[in-house]
Amino acid sequence: MIFSLMLSACGPEGEFAPVSASAPPAPDAEMASQNDTQPAPPRNILIPTYTEAEKAAAPIDNRPARLKIKIGVMLPLSGDTEIVGNALLNAITMAMFDSEDKRFALIPIDTKGTPEGATEAAKYLVEQNADIVIGPLFSDSIKAAHPIIKEAGLNMISFSTDQDVAGDGVYLLSFRPEEQVGRIIKYASKQQHEKFAALIPDTLYGGRIVDVLEPLIATDFNELVALETYPADPSMLDEPVKRIANYEYRRQEYIDEMRYLRSLGRNDDMGQEFIKEIRNLETLGDVEFDAILLPEGGALLGSLAPLLSYYEIDLTKVKVLGTGLWQDPMLFNEPQLQGGWFAAPKVEKANAFIDRYIEYYGERPPRIVTLGYDAMALVSNIVRTQRAPTFSEENITEPSGFDGLDGIFRFHKSGLVERGLAVFEVTSTEFLKIEDAPKSFLIENRPLYLEIPMNFTPKFDPVFGLEGADPSLTIEADLDSLAQKTLELSASPPDPFQ
Repeated sequence: MIFSLMLSACGPEGEFAPVSASAPPAPDAEMASQNDTQPAPPRNILIPTYTEAEKAAAPIDNRPARLKIKIGVMLPLSGDTEIVGNALLNAITMAMFDSEDKRFALIPIDTKGTPEGATEAAKYLVEQNADIVIGPLFSDSIKAAHPIIKEAGLNMISFSTDQDVAGDGVYLLSFRPEEQVGRIIKYASKQQHEKFAALIPDTLYGGRIVDVLEPLIATDFNELVALETYPADPSMLDEPVKRIANYEYRRQEYIDEMRYLRSLGRNDDMGQEFIKEIRNLETLGDVEFDAILLPEGGALLGSLAPLLSYYEIDLTKVKVLGTGLWQDPMLFNEPQLQGGWFAAPKVEKANAFIDRYIEYYGERPPRIVTLGYDAMALVSNIVRTQRAPTFSEENITEPSGFDGLDGIFRFHKSGLVERGLAVFEVTSTEFLKIEDAPKSFLIENRPLYLEIPMNFTPKFDPVFGLEGADPSLTIEADLDSLAQKTLELSASPPDPFQ
């Protein structure tokens, strides 16, 4: 099936005709009742209809049915990021048609990638009586639009990674770097890596990782022994890598040892033998860490990786770790990253969708388009379970979560998304999945994340564990295993579903 979406104007003064799906109406039945004692599995939002057995088990809903459901979409459809905005809109439209629900009316509006454009777009969607808003893309646009959308009593499913704009009716369906870092550190810890180092970009993205890195590592009683930041300039990467490798000290150790051995003279057989053993080295001794985090991607990662070996970090002894930014075929040609591990959403359904997108639109979309599809698929999932759907906090923050193109996810009442991530290993030809993503959120009303404050400074004590205060930030931890290790926090983590 090939379809197109015609945009007749950009901005609130040119009104878009709502786009409607032509398909049979959604089933009248609500979702089948869930077991009261066992958490339900995540709801598959990619399947448009329920099975006959599910329909038969569902309670009867006698409310008057809604005949039209308006979905407002705020995206940068013009300007510097119009390619991303239009690709997201295409994906949203595909999800609407896949829902096979003729009640949907899609109302797309251009934010022009600016706060001013977002403000006007929000006013327009309120005037059009939208039921829920998908978008915007950028945090400054969310900040501008939110007061208007909130006053109208609407919720927003947006795509920014800036967690500061989450909450109070704003739900961020994005890939959070903190979550990816927590996942890969957790996996590395299970593989007996205990001493960690990190090379972090001096950016907002890097700053968010720095804020949580030490408590993430400390939750499994490991140690962050070295951390360096670097600027976004390939010509300025050497010094941070030299420092984290303790290169100058280890180089001087080598020079001093060679000087001493040579002072023993040629008649000292043991000294001469040792000289032969270390002659081709540049440094003596290993680095203090057995895993190093590189949350970088693209050209900068390609410049950074070779410096690890150049400054004598032995990658046969040190595991290199990354984030979803590593999911780039360029890494197949980076020998220093071969065998490295990174955490990212599983890719099977996402890749299949991108292939389908290419078939429809004739071009490869940005990777982010899966978020647009999942946002609309989530909306349609809520709709098809109710005759008169409401996009309430209760429906959006379903504790059992949802299963979409990028795997399972659920929203917390904080507005942040929690995802089930897989772990991959870099090889010369593929990203080999070495640990699958979880298939469910095992314990209802309990996240996979432990609340720890943004300004938390961990300190380890074998008796009293970790101490902190004012929990405010979710980080990954296995609550049961932490309890077994008698980890203590001075403040109890709040329940995100209360």
